Amino acid sequence: MTYVVSTSKFPLDQANEVAKIYVETAKDYRSKHRELAKEIVPNAVKATDNGIESFSVYDVKEGKLEEFLFLEQKNMVNYHNIPGYKYHIEVRFKVSEALEMVGMKMPE
Repeated sequence: MTYVVSTSKFPLDQANEVAKIYVETAKDYRSKHRELAKEIVPNAVKATDNGIESFSVYDVKEGKLEEFLFLEQKNMVNYHNIPGYKYHIEVRFKVSEALEMVGMKMPE
């Protein structure tokens, strides 16, 4: 299984618009996400000098990465019309997976 980290950034003056979209879509997307992954960090939000930053971390179920990434990208499309809204979606491997890639195993 892998982790998916989804990060969003947007200007302070767009916070209400982002919140409206989130509230309108969260129930549907969160239930679909749960079918594909375990939510490790659910939307951790902070204010910065450049606006608001939010990130989520998901532990994606085996064989569900492609489906999860499609769903996450589809969710982000909801925010495309918000001026200054930026996001990125990253896939990260667990250390056990990374070690396996180089022919090693986690110590017991």
